Amino acid sequence: MKTNVLRITGVFIFLVILFYQAGAQRDPMRYGRIDDKYFKMTQYDADTTAKALILGDYGVVEILYDRNEGFQRHYTRHMRVKIFDRDALDMANFRIPLYSSGSSRERLVSLKGVIFTPENNRVNRTRFNRRDSYEEEVHENLKTVNFTLPDVREGSVFDVEYTIVSPFLDILPMWFFQNDYPTVFSEYRMYIPEYFFYRPMMGGYLSLDERQNDSRQRRFTVEWEETHVMGRVTKHSANVEYMENITILRVNNAPAFNREPYMNASINYLSKLEHELVNFRWPYGRMRDFSSTWPQLSKQLMDSENFGRQLNRSGFLREEVSRIMENYSDPKERMVAAFQLIQSEMTWNERNAIYTSRNLRRIWDDKHGNSADINLMLVLLLKEMDIDAEPVILSTRSHGMVNPAQIMLQSFNYVVAWAKIGDNEYVMDATEKHVPYYLLPTRCINGQGRLVSETHGRWIDLEAHADNFIHTISNVNVKPCGSVQTNLIRHKQNYTRLQLEQDLRDVNREEDFLDRFEADHPGMEILNFELANKDDWSVPLIAHYEFEIPEMDNTPRDVLYINPLLVDQTLNNPFNTEERLFPVDFIFPIKRSFEITVHIPEGYEVEELPRNSTFNIPGRGGRYVSRFTLNDDNTVKVSVEMELLKALFVADEYQRLRNFFARIVEEQARPIVLKKVS
Repeated sequence: MKTNVLRITGVFIFLVILFYQAGAQRDPMRYGRIDDKYFKMTQYDADTTAKALILGDYGVVEILYDRNEGFQRHYTRHMRVKIFDRDALDMANFRIPLYSSGSSRERLVSLKGVIFTPENNRVNRTRFNRRDSYEEEVHENLKTVNFTLPDVREGSVFDVEYTIVSPFLDILPMWFFQNDYPTVFSEYRMYIPEYFFYRPMMGGYLSLDERQNDSRQRRFTVEWEETHVMGRVTKHSANVEYMENITILRVNNAPAFNREPYMNASINYLSKLEHELVNFRWPYGRMRDFSSTWPQLSKQLMDSENFGRQLNRSGFLREEVSRIMENYSDPKERMVAAFQLIQSEMTWNERNAIYTSRNLRRIWDDKHGNSADINLMLVLLLKEMDIDAEPVILSTRSHGMVNPAQIMLQSFNYVVAWAKIGDNEYVMDATEKHVPYYLLPTRCINGQGRLVSETHGRWIDLEAHADNFIHTISNVNVKPCGSVQTNLIRHKQNYTRLQLEQDLRDVNREEDFLDRFEADHPGMEILNFELANKDDWSVPLIAHYEFEIPEMDNTPRDVLYINPLLVDQTLNNPFNTEERLFPVDFIFPIKRSFEITVHIPEGYEVEELPRNSTFNIPGRGGRYVSRFTLNDDNTVKVSVEMELLKALFVADEYQRLRNFFARIVEEQARPIVLKKVS
């Protein structure tokens, strides 16, 4: 929730006259004026694979005074883009966020766009009409203005420019110097009155190419009225001069940000700039401190009508509390019953929030709500059963990681429930159906969350459950022609199970899931598929596959090459870049094990078995073991174990992880060689 932090009111009426003089530098580009060379450009020489090029991204933030509204933030962004390939046409889609809090709200005061498309030795110009945009309510404090620029094609160049006026001065708009496509230049300018002090926070891996600091004198006129005893009114005025601090930051030739496998949200690693307000000093007045501490933030939340005060209103849950207390005597059983009650009764509307959308009684009656609605209700229910419970605020993976040194409520977008029974602590999220209490959704596994309490607030690790395994048992029957028929049984538990169940829910029919499975493994034909233990999380989920990989030619072969892992073989190293600047994040540790029996066809014998191998990631990061044994019953017993002992590998560990997977690819490429007995 935003707060309108500096609306200046009182007995004076301030009439502001701002004398604006252009800064020492001109704007780096002017709207609608584009060099002809960009119309002829067919690729970007610095990155010939780029499907689009950001020719310029220019942002300006000014804090100006309005006589009716007080200080306001004016933010203008001008973006210019060249499209090389139709795969980049999504660059013409925009969603501009506008925040509100109570009666205070941001306004989109200007929006314009123009598209230039070369065609038949001429350049066609198409203007965007603002009436073609539409508003979308994301949640009670956020809406977006959405639009798509018309007639954008391969070869087009377009300009977009918009201005937002905001009463929220506690932060400045976040600025990204890097994008999914290369950027010729990205420049951010700030014009801040001397009364405001903001703390900058730079993130990412790019260095600034230019940084300029300057100042200039500005003034406004203050007018007020004095009423005398006899009713006579005297008007007064005075000029107030102040210094405006100017900061210009620029990055040239920013490369495209390339997403890599097993990476947390790119917002954590893009080069960007954030600001938070530390203090404000009105001329001739006292300084107002806006810096915060974690205890202050907790108090702010607990005093909020849409957060802490909701935890004082439990009457509507009285019957549910009594029922659970009567049916269960063990505190943990009561906790689990409370979780399952909220989980089954409430439906998540897929909106993330740290504030309730309305009072919890209405939400309980309506049976649906956002993440704060549902999980604060769970906290309330637990408290009523005398279980030590508190809310935990966090940032979901797509929202970015929280920096504990930045005490900013805007860094959080989600609430879960924390409970303590004896020496054991539990972090729970009741928004997802069919998920046990001890598993947080993967979107919530993102560093640390903040336990909100006025007496014992602290950081809570948001870690995945450690026991996430896939155990596969398979019988592989080889035919003389090379066809393979396999009976495969997989045991999955915790997050690996959750992934399979999510894949099944993502399709309308089981047949669609199997079609995808076959598509991922060309040449395979599924003969049968069954699931066991679908509703029982106390035991692993069992998936039973029967499939065949036929050969078109049924002629027996003299030599057969059989890879026993079949559909589970690691064909490629997911880490193919020479270096990596940011961590590898698997979300949760994982263990995979295989027990494979290969049945040798009659008339054949083993000519060569793959070698046994054992290797690991130094520093107890992971291990791999494979064993091949020829049995007397003309079968080959294969045992493989691969385990990642932790979920997160920092950049310094990347080469060791990369080498580990390269070795796995190498070892799993070795086939069992069978030859026909002469």
